[in-house]
Amino acid sequence: MIEYKKSSAIMVFNDKGELALQLRAPNDDSFPSHWDFTAGGGIDDGENEKDAAERELKEELGVSAKLEFVTKTHYTYSAWKPDTIREIDIFIYKVYHNGPFQPDLKEIEKVEFFSLGQIIKMLQSGEKFHPEFKLSWERGFIK
Repeated sequence: MIEYKKSSAIMVFNDKGELALQLRAPNDDSFPSHWDFTAGGGIDDGENEKDAAERELKEELGVSAKLEFVTKTHYTYSAWKPDTIREIDIFIYKVYHNGPFQPDLKEIEKVEFFSLGQIIKMLQSGEKFHPEFKLSWERGFIK
């Protein structure tokens, strides 16, 4: 089965150039306890991509901010559901914000800032990352 989705992803950087990553909640229905973009999620019917990104940032982390568009990309990967392939268009945005964050603990276990060097080490050591983040990293969209 092929599942199609449109979603937004937000990268929040601090003044040191570190990227905030969220650790998805252990009871999340998709990719629990995986590191992921700072915030993000599906685009609702009738909603544009930027509005969806701003909504997700507010819902997940309690942050209202003006976002900068980075890129749109398309991925196809094996979803967490058996016999399911996910095709997804992701609209990636970024913003600079030092915190604080108020994570929605139903979705997010914690949020931490990491240098890009630390993220490289995490990826190399086998830390679990959401496939959409990992694919975006491999394509050079996160910098």
